[in-house]
Amino acid sequence: MVKQRFLTHFKPWLFAVSKAGALIVAYQLLDQMRGRFQYAPFDISDVLKASIVALFTLALLCGLRAWGEWCWVKLRCLRRLGIKIRRLTDRRTAPQLSPARTRN
Repeated sequence: MVKQRFLTHFKPWLFAVSKAGALIVAYQLLDQMRGRFQYAPFDISDVLKASIVALFTLALLCGLRAWGEWCWVKLRCLRRLGIKIRRLTDRRTAPQLSPARTRN
């Protein structure tokens, strides 16, 4: 019970903190690599360009996923329609069995 309550209350917080911490650590590592290879320091325009490219890439990926889910739903609807049509044609083409005659 205590473990469940702990996970319920602190799991979202833990994920948020870990994501923010990962971004900070990644930026610091990138900055150290840049300093080691003696590249010029980041300009605000470079950071803005990178963030805009990342935003558009994320939007493109989200759009592709939404389109894929839409296609999957449409294919499932078509599959259901095909099953219904198959059942209707099977009923029409199935031979009708007459009731068995009893011997006297």
